[in-house]
Amino acid sequence: MMKKIILAFVVLAAAGVIAAAQEKKDTILMKSDTVVIVKTSQTMSMSPEKGQVHLDFDIPFYHKIKNYGSSALVGAVGVGTIFSNSKAPLDFNPQNSLEFYFYTLDSQTHGHSTFSFGPGITFRNLGLTGGNAMSLAEDGRISVAPFQGGALKVSKLRVFSINAPLLYSYDFGGGFGFTLGPVVNLNTGSSIVNKYEQGGDKQKDKYKRVHCNLITVDAMFQLNLKYFSIYAKYSPMNLMDKKYWPEFTTWSIGIAPF
Repeated sequence: MMKKIILAFVVLAAAGVIAAAQEKKDTILMKSDTVVIVKTSQTMSMSPEKGQVHLDFDIPFYHKIKNYGSSALVGAVGVGTIFSNSKAPLDFNPQNSLEFYFYTLDSQTHGHSTFSFGPGITFRNLGLTGGNAMSLAEDGRISVAPFQGGALKVSKLRVFSINAPLLYSYDFGGGFGFTLGPVVNLNTGSSIVNKYEQGGDKQKDKYKRVHCNLITVDAMFQLNLKYFSIYAKYSPMNLMDKKYWPEFTTWSIGIAPF
């Protein structure tokens, strides 16, 4: 009988020791260059190396941390010539029609592919050919007619836009690749500027808020070469409000130095 009682106490004591071991909190040991976390029978260690921490352990609810890509903030600049399908007398001359854009892009690179997005701005100037000039009538409509106020130098339509490009790029290696994607334009400003000479003096007439469409979308394609890129943009939407302007679309070709 005494032996059974002693055996029962031994079993209870062993059970208490096991329970206490199971309820024991994790232990963290810290050294000058290593952190060791002891969790029951599993161990995690973190050792700094050149300013980085590498984790490689097998504990529930944790995963290995790996570097799947890189990110960078880059600037993109382009200058190009604008073409249009406008009909006479609204006949824009590509030699007098230029665009300039600047994008600030957050680029995420995964292998050979890069996804880029960010804000930007674009200035567009479309100039007429011949002696015709644009003007704003009292009802807000745009009229195009031979200029009568002197010796016309140029008649230009100017549009300023805030951009939101969303681009995909692929790098074949050696600096060669391509970029494509949509560019959303918020057209916030437009004007007509007529420059001419009258009596030997240089004059300028300017009409503001000449009814551009608020939002348009361009399709962009760019061929990336080693030292520069060649881009093309097509604008299938009417840049100007057709209630006040003749309908026309534009496309542009240019160079992006970087």
